[in-house]
Amino acid sequence: MTDLKDLIVRYCLLFGRRFSYKEKIAFLRVIAKELIPLGYAVDAKLAKLKLRRNRYANYYNAYIGDLNHADIIVATYYDTGINSFNLSKTYPFQRAFSKKTYLIGLLPTLVLTIMAILLALFIILPTIQTAGILSPAGVISALGLLLCFYLIMRFRSGIPNKNNFVCNSSTIIVLLSMIQKLDPAAKKRIAFVLYDGGCTNQFGLRMLEDHIKNRGEKQFIFLDSIGNSESLHFFKPAHFDYQQQGITFNQGEIATSLQKYILITAGERGKDNQIVIKHANSSRDKQLSEQIALQHTNSLHQFLMTMLTAKAPR
Repeated sequence: MTDLKDLIVRYCLLFGRRFSYKEKIAFLRVIAKELIPLGYAVDAKLAKLKLRRNRYANYYNAYIGDLNHADIIVATYYDTGINSFNLSKTYPFQRAFSKKTYLIGLLPTLVLTIMAILLALFIILPTIQTAGILSPAGVISALGLLLCFYLIMRFRSGIPNKNNFVCNSSTIIVLLSMIQKLDPAAKKRIAFVLYDGGCTNQFGLRMLEDHIKNRGEKQFIFLDSIGNSESLHFFKPAHFDYQQQGITFNQGEIATSLQKYILITAGERGKDNQIVIKHANSSRDKQLSEQIALQHTNSLHQFLMTMLTAKAPR
């Protein structure tokens, strides 16, 4: 059994950035090795989203367990976003792409592009014209311009956020810790999904919807940034008639065709009555309490066991 401290080191530090496709694949390979000894098979699926002519983006979902025979499916996103420098607020279960956050994340690239243009016009080109491109000054100027272009292309989609402890590595850690507590009977009835695109366009959620058979018979639980605070908050759409003793459900929805789902996050309500993920997608998201992770592991385990008891196996 892996303890919380090891999980935090592994999924907050070693594999805490899951932005590029190589980082996502590395993360999924490691987590598959973690889950197989716990009795769960992991099936990773690739889907391509067409961006424009001859250009596609790869998205990877990990399906953990037998989703088609499970009664309950617990899902969360695993990808990480661009660094917004804590200049914009991030809310759990954001329903739409945030243009503000995206533009803030692209600011360094835009500034670098402007600097490169000014550098080329007023320093590099005059230097090359005066001294020649093969002169020391010309070579240094040309290399400087090439370096600027390299950085622009390297971070054209934004600077990946390196620290993602709460948003959303905390949920992954709590899920792994909770899976270790499940007995064999529960593992047959509960499946898990780690989906891609949660920080951008929710494309992994669309992949999940297409992957599931008989989804009207299943109950879904979506988790987001469980390490945000000690207080758990539960939401469900108005049409889903589900109650559990001791739990207060607020009304909340996400953009999905699924019908029976519950949203669970952690945090404190702000002045606008919304829950904010503190320091999400910024370099300040680098703290996670083992005590809170353990507390939410036990709470979610109890919540799932109560759901299983109320729902007869098929």
